[in-house]
Amino acid sequence: MPTTRLYQQFERLAAQLPERSRQMTLTQVADLLCCTPRNARVLLGRMQEQGWLSWQASAGRGRRATLTLHDIPQAFRQQQLLQLIRQGKLEQAMQWVEGRAERLIPWLQVGTGMTAEGRQILRVPYYRPLPHLLPGPALRRSEIHLVRQIFSGLVRRNEENGEVEPDLAHHWEALTPRHWRFYLRPVVRFHHGRLLTAEDVVASLEALRCEPLFDHLQHCEVINPRTVDLHLGDADAWLPQLLCEPQAVILPHEWPGLAGFSLNPIGCGPYRVVTNDARRLRLQAFDDYFGLRALLDEIDIWMMPELAERLTYQLTVGQDRPELGQMRAESELESGCYFLLADGRSPALRDPVLRRWLAYRLNGAELLGRVDRQMQQMLTPARGLLPHWRDGGELAVPPMPEALPGRLVIACFNQHLEFEELARAMVTCLGQFDIALELRELDYAEWASGQAEDVDLWLGTVNMEHERDFAAYAWLQGIPLLHRIWSAEPWLWRGLTDWRSLSDEEHSPRRLLLRLQNEGWFMPLFHHWLSMESRVGVHGVRMTALGWFDFQRAWIKPEV
Repeated sequence: MPTTRLYQQFERLAAQLPERSRQMTLTQVADLLCCTPRNARVLLGRMQEQGWLSWQASAGRGRRATLTLHDIPQAFRQQQLLQLIRQGKLEQAMQWVEGRAERLIPWLQVGTGMTAEGRQILRVPYYRPLPHLLPGPALRRSEIHLVRQIFSGLVRRNEENGEVEPDLAHHWEALTPRHWRFYLRPVVRFHHGRLLTAEDVVASLEALRCEPLFDHLQHCEVINPRTVDLHLGDADAWLPQLLCEPQAVILPHEWPGLAGFSLNPIGCGPYRVVTNDARRLRLQAFDDYFGLRALLDEIDIWMMPELAERLTYQLTVGQDRPELGQMRAESELESGCYFLLADGRSPALRDPVLRRWLAYRLNGAELLGRVDRQMQQMLTPARGLLPHWRDGGELAVPPMPEALPGRLVIACFNQHLEFEELARAMVTCLGQFDIALELRELDYAEWASGQAEDVDLWLGTVNMEHERDFAAYAWLQGIPLLHRIWSAEPWLWRGLTDWRSLSDEEHSPRRLLLRLQNEGWFMPLFHHWLSMESRVGVHGVRMTALGWFDFQRAWIKPEV
């Protein structure tokens, strides 16, 4: 089979010869190929063997020969492109499709399937790199999904019914409302080969005590090699749900000393990271996983920033081949929303009248009519954090503030083209009242930290893994941004603590968020329609609340 390098040499030669046939000397060909005449002769011979050209030399030194270029069969181009994809050479593959990602995606999916050795590989296009896979409070929805595939926690949440199930702990019990005991599975291995110990569990959970979501965790102790006790400062009937959060997965205790852990983390989940760079994230099934070994041997996620230039992005799984059946599409409203947050540190937004006026002027229905039609199809106006939370009702016309600010700063996180479109719509809305709106794009971690103190409004989006009240509680307590911008609202944080420890419905997250909404601190804008397409040839694919699918359950039906 000819090499890609040989074909690239042919492409270089053809690009410089507009005529299909031409009289040339060997020296002239060498100049075009940037090589010696001797190498040019060898290359011409190889290209002629492939049928790409004809080289009819004439007798005598320095005599001209006839070079005729032939049409390259489309099958060869396709074969070479597929070979590049299977070798993981994205840069070269992008050159073959002239940098147009949409032309590469079908071939990326053709590269999905079973290898000659019987390994099942699923290749998935994605629009941005994923360099931050360290479990923590500031994770985007795709990172949360991947953390679930790479790591395991003491317990896990069933995606279909929301119930808590065993994971690293096979059983647990509450000895008292403030004292819980967890019994660990034996012979669990991390991806780097070391056995999981009770000390790993204690070190992972103790490190969480500085986070507001886990600040009631007083200490953890090893009772014996397979038993760990958790002691709480307050009663918490929701503790098993809390331990399902992505921050609570178990890491090897030596992880701070492992170089590049955020990029190439080590867990004990069903998949391990093999490659992670700006162009490719490759996961392989972990053969020593303590649960059922994954059916797909490899998940190959290709990063195509070109896809980020689209207002809409849809996850596509499998090959676009009619013999595999019709494409199966799934679509559902996210458990979450796009939102605006008013920053309590902003002098202008301490005025409750201005906050309510902004919530009315920048409501979802108003903005939806000002954005691109393609974007309109993927959004629906929101009245609360979750689709079924409609307590906010219709927005009443608020009184006009005594004075309007001449300028407001709104911050969003980057790599999210929809935010730019929404910001433009907001600029138009507020421009009618001579308010200049300045958009500031931040890295997601910087946005989630809330450290920027010269911001008035924060534009963001959140996807919950389920729709129980605990999901809203975990979001409110888990994002540092919210603690910073609403630090002057002690009723909120006190109410959340009361709900967690006393199951006080008066302070349920739903009611607390409704109060924030009524006071103009929290402004829900839209719910987003998540969608995914998959071929019948890829089985076990069901879209999760995060817009992905459980890698461990998917498999590819072999062609026989």
